[in-house]
Amino acid sequence: MADASDGAAEAGTAETGTTETLLAFLTTSCAECQPFWEMLAGAKIRDDLGAQVAVVTPSRSMEDERLARRLVPDGAHLHMGSETWFEYGIGRAASFALVRSPSNGPPPWEEVGKVLGTANVETPEELIRLLRAWRAAGAV
Repeated sequence: MADASDGAAEAGTAETGTTETLLAFLTTSCAECQPFWEMLAGAKIRDDLGAQVAVVTPSRSMEDERLARRLVPDGAHLHMGSETWFEYGIGRAASFALVRSPSNGPPPWEEVGKVLGTANVETPEELIRLLRAWRAAGAV
């Protein structure tokens, strides 16, 4: 079910044998998604997120696949599937979910992992604050 580069290395997590993935629910056409596309384009910022990144767009029938592939940076995964939006209860673009999954299991866009947090956010700075809070809450 992988749609693009399977690139990003596993990010270290509080639980041994698990991987944290930031699912970025974005579209190529929404204005509020633009700051997040720009944020993801910076390798340093992606490293600062502390998790592998997977961009989840709606299905190919609803999304510009060529543009999505151009926007998704090297080292991030692209999954085009509306079903993943439904499985995580995402109703709006520019939403994010931090998911912890077994390192040897299926990726979180194929099978829902342990959700540490999910939210629709307005700025990259807000996302960084939320990631810290979700990690702190998930470490217990």
